[in-house]
Amino acid sequence: MKIKNINSFINNNLTDNIENFLNSLQVENEKFQYYPCNNYPTLEGAKLRLGFSCYAIKIKHTINRWESIPEEQKDDWATYINSFQKTIKHFPTNSYIDDQYLKNYRKTSMNDFIKDNSKKAINVFQKKNIYETKSERLFSYIRAESKQSMATLNEISSTNFLPYQDFPKEKTEINLFLNSFNWQKPWSAGAQFAGLCFFTSTQIKNNLNQKSYLQEFIKSKLNSNDGFYYDGITPNISELVNGTMKVLTGLDWLDIPIHCPEKIIDNCLKNTPSQVGCDLVDYVYVLYRCSLETKYKRKEVIDYLVNFYELIFQHYYEDSGGFSYGVHESQKLYYGVQISKGGNEADIHGTLLLTWALSMIFNITENNAYDWKVIRP
Repeated sequence: MKIKNINSFINNNLTDNIENFLNSLQVENEKFQYYPCNNYPTLEGAKLRLGFSCYAIKIKHTINRWESIPEEQKDDWATYINSFQKTIKHFPTNSYIDDQYLKNYRKTSMNDFIKDNSKKAINVFQKKNIYETKSERLFSYIRAESKQSMATLNEISSTNFLPYQDFPKEKTEINLFLNSFNWQKPWSAGAQFAGLCFFTSTQIKNNLNQKSYLQEFIKSKLNSNDGFYYDGITPNISELVNGTMKVLTGLDWLDIPIHCPEKIIDNCLKNTPSQVGCDLVDYVYVLYRCSLETKYKRKEVIDYLVNFYELIFQHYYEDSGGFSYGVHESQKLYYGVQISKGGNEADIHGTLLLTWALSMIFNITENNAYDWKVIRP
């Protein structure tokens, strides 16, 4: 659709519409449980609980509707998120684990078995963890969902009940862990860096040493020519921006300045993201974070982001009030598990991402008419 006047959309009860859409996803008779979408969830997607409950909290917080929830219900919701914290063999102690997610991810086909053995052989031959196997991805996904759960609690001024300490803390083990990932494709590697930064910031009281180790490590991945973080040959711009988005979230948790914000801005302004929800929000986040640290090309950045309104609202469904992850397509996957059939409908993940993107654009353009909040991923 062609967006001539963004205010006509925002003033047309957008906040109420988003909240109504979120309410429509709520599992019947369950306060804190949500479906991924209304019309075409898979059986597996309809049974997942932890991730979508975190998404719902973040959406409510972003559109400034969290504060209207009674305090007792807020506490109960935080307790619900913490009820997923447990210790299971082969995963970090006190991880956040949705048993239904674990069950569905572990369904392994013969094709998966053959692919994993091929990846293991390549890794052994190359003497480097170039390809993640399915089990290795699961470990990373559980760590990522644990980080997401704790970050959600942090957003609402709560915290994890049980200590989460099972992550690298010494310089050597931090370097070994982070270097085990493929920094030639920095999206996944950057996510691991961001996770360590979050855990260091929130789970270690006296973290100056760990902070310096992480700072030293990520500086070794900085390409001073373009300002992005990676190894080897320059990846495509989508991989660069997506990976840098992860790195910048980590730097934010540690209160470490971005190394080359002006160069990152220059490179983002020269390109346009795809229409996938995560690509849109990653561009917005990277420009938003860089612009918090420099006034460089501020007008160009604002003009560039204002043009995103049209891209974002191509994902909007006026009839339901939510956003879809793709254009005319809901999000299909949640950490490797198929959660929907990709129907032409709004979904909870797309709505989270694009309300977050809008909140950052409202903030950087100083659009004070909207009281939305920028969440910290």
